[in-house]
Amino acid sequence: MDDIFELARAGDAGRLQALLRAQPGLVNTRDARGNSPVLIAQYREKRQAVDVLLAADPDLDIFDSAAVGRSGRVAEWLDRDPALLEAKSSMGFSPLALAAFFGHADTVKLLLARGGDPTEAIGLAAMKGRIEILKLLGGQP
Repeated sequence: MDDIFELARAGDAGRLQALLRAQPGLVNTRDARGNSPVLIAQYREKRQAVDVLLAADPDLDIFDSAAVGRSGRVAEWLDRDPALLEAKSSMGFSPLALAAFFGHADTVKLLLARGGDPTEAIGLAAMKGRIEILKLLGGQP
């Protein structure tokens, strides 16, 4: 049987799609660290796999939402619990850091407007060469 996390890491969109057709609930599976298949595929820069997973309508937490640029979902989470602004993912990153790392300008703007601390995000945006994001964060391009 295919493991959804292995397929997400590999970016095997075809097998992911087949697996999710057979077992749609797997899209909401979390690994031992609490990571979703969406976040795993996003970290590996497997765009087609991310698209397949998002099309399956997963339950995105604030970290998943920030990492894939779902600003509306990020806002919903923050409306429910403003403390999530400074929460850390299982990999140690805030929602703002994830949005900056993956280059989601609208999500970065939202998180900054809500009071997010750009300190960590600046370094991650710089590491990825995200000039537009650095300008939003007040870092030097």
